[in-house]
Amino acid sequence: MPASARALAALAPLLLLPACAADSSPAAEAVLQIALPADPGCLDPQQTGQLAALDVSRSLVDTLTDQDPETGEIVPWLAQEFTASADGRSFTFVLREGVTFSDGTPLDAAAVKATFDRLIKFPANGAPAYLRGYQGTKVADSRNFTVAFDAPNAQFLQATSGAGFGILSPKTAAADPAERCRGSFVGSGPFVLDHYTANQEVVLKRREGYAWPSSLAANDGAAKVAGARFVFVPEAGARTGALSSGQVAVAQNIQEADRARFQSGGFQLLTKAVPGLVPPLSLNHAGVLGDRRLREALLLGVDRQALVDTVLGAQFRPATSVLSSTTPFYADRADRLRHDPDRAKALLDEAGWKPGADGIRAKDGAPLKLVWLIPAPTPPVNELVQQQLRALGIDVELRAVPPAKYVEQQQKGEFDLTAVAVTRADPDVLRNIFSTKGANLWHLPSSELDTFLDQQASATDGKARQEAVDKAVTWILDHADTVPLYENSLVHAVSDKVKGLRLDASARLGLHDVELS
Repeated sequence: MPASARALAALAPLLLLPACAADSSPAAEAVLQIALPADPGCLDPQQTGQLAALDVSRSLVDTLTDQDPETGEIVPWLAQEFTASADGRSFTFVLREGVTFSDGTPLDAAAVKATFDRLIKFPANGAPAYLRGYQGTKVADSRNFTVAFDAPNAQFLQATSGAGFGILSPKTAAADPAERCRGSFVGSGPFVLDHYTANQEVVLKRREGYAWPSSLAANDGAAKVAGARFVFVPEAGARTGALSSGQVAVAQNIQEADRARFQSGGFQLLTKAVPGLVPPLSLNHAGVLGDRRLREALLLGVDRQALVDTVLGAQFRPATSVLSSTTPFYADRADRLRHDPDRAKALLDEAGWKPGADGIRAKDGAPLKLVWLIPAPTPPVNELVQQQLRALGIDVELRAVPPAKYVEQQQKGEFDLTAVAVTRADPDVLRNIFSTKGANLWHLPSSELDTFLDQQASATDGKARQEAVDKAVTWILDHADTVPLYENSLVHAVSDKVKGLRLDASARLGLHDVELS
């Protein structure tokens, strides 16, 4: 189905709602309408790290801690107290009193243990990777417990603030993973799932009696809106049109050309520079990109400043490292990411890829063609990268597929390029993506890089961790194991009728404090 038709299909249900429900209803009965660019395909925060999924599930689950988006400090949420042992191998928590799951069962230490015991059994990609070395959770009583690891774990406390570590009911731990993806999980958050209709919408409703928000929340009680409705609208123009007409109050991922008109006149932009692993070209080392010279050619062949100036806009920056500059332990490595197309072409020549009559290079009669696997819709910036690589003589096919198909093909290794960024305010995202002890979707060979990644995770002081992170980043760039593109920013357009909408430290939507006028 063409993108425009998909957009219309997604918008159709909106037209059936009472016109401008947020305007005509009492504030407490209003429903926040949000246009997302895609159906995440899975809502379970333990099984997916997609931003669209976590924007939904963040309001369904609570976490032991929260992270201050301004300072990076880890602060109480479900855990009113927490301490780390001197050797960094164990973490002791004290839960606040009176918390229940939405099915009425108590959220206690046994539920935390059940959550972590199940989380570690999922594939070591995303949140499960942050439990690597988990030895178990020892429950002292209903509120006191200790989580132990086989080695120091410098990133664990930060991990407990992410939606992937949301505490779920013990019954959920035994549920079928596919059913959990469709929303069959029970959390303790300020909203509960009303329904999830694939390729159409997710609707949440307020949980009455909720009284245990993060210590960063402005609102101590239940959510101030009756619910939230996320509709999937792939086309950027359809999202902005829905916002302009009042069908939705929030439209995500606003394109550069549309931003100016949503900076005034009843609208505002909600932006955040995203921490973590910058959007890259993720390289499958199992295919033709096993040749380091070809990977280095890609690293030098991308004009990152042009990506920002031509497509992305002022809210974005060219990548200056594998990590974004808003990530703790970041260091500027812009010197390694210069644009040098002449050297890139020389590397391709050295590798035996010679230009053909059509400008595309070939070797032993085979054209230099790379398949770039993309979860639909295709971001406009990808087309510019495609053009830049074609100027080097590389034919890049942009293969956009539905998100579920994308995950399947990525796991099978059916790609040369893909683009996996990880949003998290901690440098352990490097281990999540590049360690060969994890999912290793890029088929990297085991190397010293694994040692550096383990060292940053087990460092017991900031200096040692910085050294290990620097070594890991240097190795990745020296071996051209990835091609950092740009520092990502979220740019959402929001109606002025929406108050209190925030993005957490890892850029997930926080709906608990939202009010509609």
